[in-house]
Amino acid sequence: MWLVLYWTGPIGVGIFLVCLGGMIYLLHKADEISKHTKAFAREKGLEKKKE
Repeated sequence: MWLVLYWTGPIGVGIFLVCLGGMIYLLHKADEISKHTKAFAREKGLEKKKE
């Protein structure tokens, strides 16, 4: 049972891959939100300068 649940076992590798995929997804989502926020701030700044 120790070999199955250990880091190099199939369950350990599966859990690692799931966590890695989740981390990549969250980083992508945070980057996307950051880009939208920066674009919105730039747009608001330009509107204030025009007035």
